[in-house]
Amino acid sequence: MANGSFSGRNGSDQLSVFLIAAALVLAVAVSVMTDDKLKAAVSAAAVVLVAVSAFRMLSTNIAKRRAENEKFLSIFISIAGSPEERARKKARKEDLKTHVYFKCPECKTECRVPRGKGKIRITCPKCSHQFIKRT
Repeated sequence: MANGSFSGRNGSDQLSVFLIAAALVLAVAVSVMTDDKLKAAVSAAAVVLVAVSAFRMLSTNIAKRRAENEKFLSIFISIAGSPEERARKKARKEDLKTHVYFKCPECKTECRVPRGKGKIRITCPKCSHQFIKRT
């Protein structure tokens, strides 16, 4: 490592940032704990998380660190949902306040119609089948 350069290192990624954030949460939690043994265990866990994060950031095995980060992201997104998915769910929830969805009895296409119009004739946009529903 000539003249202190960090080129060729992994650097910070989402997993490293998550590990540091988790360590900070544990460090704050230690301040409200009363049991000395529990404090020591949680403090040790926080130190281990910081050490693992530092190791990952300074690692020269970029391919392996990238694979670890991708695995973390796939797990994290499956739990929390992607930002696009959350935005779609929020928009759908807002849309359900003003619209109703029905399935076409012929082709099973989802048809969106305004809420509160009473009994209406719905024409499927895909197969042109008409059916009557109450909104």
